[in-house]
Amino acid sequence: VNRDTVEGLKLYIQRVFIMDAAEQLLPRYLRFMRGVVDSADLPLNVSREILQDSPLLNKIRATVTKRSLALIDKVTQKGGDEWEQFWKAFGGILKEGVIEDHENREDIAQLLRFSSSASDEMTGLDQYIERMPDGQEDVWYLTAENLHVAKNSPHLESFKKKGIEVLLLTDRIDEWVVSHLH
Repeated sequence: VNRDTVEGLKLYIQRVFIMDAAEQLLPRYLRFMRGVVDSADLPLNVSREILQDSPLLNKIRATVTKRSLALIDKVTQKGGDEWEQFWKAFGGILKEGVIEDHENREDIAQLLRFSSSASDEMTGLDQYIERMPDGQEDVWYLTAENLHVAKNSPHLESFKKKGIEVLLLTDRIDEWVVSHLH
C-alpha cells in the first residue's frame, strides 16, 4: 500500500456521506484499514477546516486507532495462515507506527514480529524477553540485507556459544524502528 495512496475510512454523519478517504480518522501507518465511520455527534453542516480542529474528531480518531490495533492483535494472537498473510502484506507498514505514534508505541511494539536465531518462526518482543536467560538485560539484534545473510553471519557465533538469542532484522525500516524502542 503506497504511503501517498488516498483510501481508507469513509466518514458519514447521521448516515449522510461527508468525506471519502478521511485522513483525519486514522494515522498513516494504518492506511491499509478500510471501513465506515458514522457519527451522530458531528454537525451536518461541517467543513473540512472545522473537521481538522474538532476535539470530537480527535476522540473518534483515537477510538478508531485503538480498535484497529485491537483487531490486529486478535489476528496476531490467532496466528496461522491469516496472520502470515497479514504480516507479509502489512508488517512493514505497521512498523512505521512505532516511529509515528508515540501514544500507542507499546501496543504497536507488541504486534511486531521478527526473525530469530533461536527459531524458524517469527517471534515477538514479549516472547524474546520470556526466553532470555537469567542475567541478560539487553535485547540483541543483527541487521542484514536478507535472512540468509543474517543467519550465516559470523557475528552470531559468540552468541550461539553463550546460548543468547539474537533477533534478525532484515527489513529496511527495522534499524529505524529499533532506535525508537526503549
